[in-house]
Amino acid sequence: MDISIVIPLFNEEESLPELAAWIARVMTANHYSYEVIMIDDGSNDSSGEVIEGLLSKTQHPWY
Repeated sequence: MDISIVIPLFNEEESLPELAAWIARVMTANHYSYEVIMIDDGSNDSSGEVIEGLLSKTQHPWY
């Protein structure tokens, strides 16, 4: 694993898809192996559901 990215978040449902796509583009373009750890810090929006949706779309194992 080349890079671990830890993202604490609070009420970020709108920005998460764009952030995840950007991270994937940069890591893939640079041939890095990576993991993304998103920590929902008590959001009261649907950030958790957005994270679950992103997880279901990825080809990488997320834990």
